[in-house]
Amino acid sequence: MIERGRRIPAMRTRRQPGLRLGFTLVEMLIVITMIGILTGIALWRVDIARYQVNGDIQAIGTTLIASQREAIAKQHNVIVVFDTAGNRVRVVWDANNNGTLDANEHSRIVYLGERVQFGLGTAPALPMGAQAVDFTDTETSSGFPCVTFYRNGSASEAGGAYITSRRAIGDPKYANDNRAMRVERATGRAEWWHYNGTTWVRGF
Repeated sequence: MIERGRRIPAMRTRRQPGLRLGFTLVEMLIVITMIGILTGIALWRVDIARYQVNGDIQAIGTTLIASQREAIAKQHNVIVVFDTAGNRVRVVWDANNNGTLDANEHSRIVYLGERVQFGLGTAPALPMGAQAVDFTDTETSSGFPCVTFYRNGSASEAGGAYITSRRAIGDPKYANDNRAMRVERATGRAEWWHYNGTTWVRGF
């Protein structure tokens, strides 16, 4: 039995000689410094411009596919406008099929990256020609080239566009930054191409 009022000594754990728990402040600072140095080295190896070009051509491709499906689902025209001056693509849900964006109609904008622009760099042109955007139709209110997807899934015309990095304009060293997309008229199907330094290859 434990006597009332008697204090029971607390149990103590014996620390093994040479055993430390946790890290010192100096050790933590060394690890953080090393991580910062390695991260800085790795960032120089990441090609941000080409990464943005790849991301933007995929974004445009996804926009075209979604626009065609939306035209079929909503049973009205969807216009994809290539704003080369603003470095962006605008999607217009043309509910009344009049070929322009009205005040009560919805639109969405997809911007290109800061290192990306419409145009063909130093890569050779595809059969569609060397123009940045070769759609001949224009959206009424802006005057920019566009392609319209109809409710049966077809497109207003066959055409395409190039995008590339800003550094690739006039510099053959960055010819691999060139990307292209093309829309078929009858099916509204979109295709993507990339230049591998020697030839154009289908796909991202």
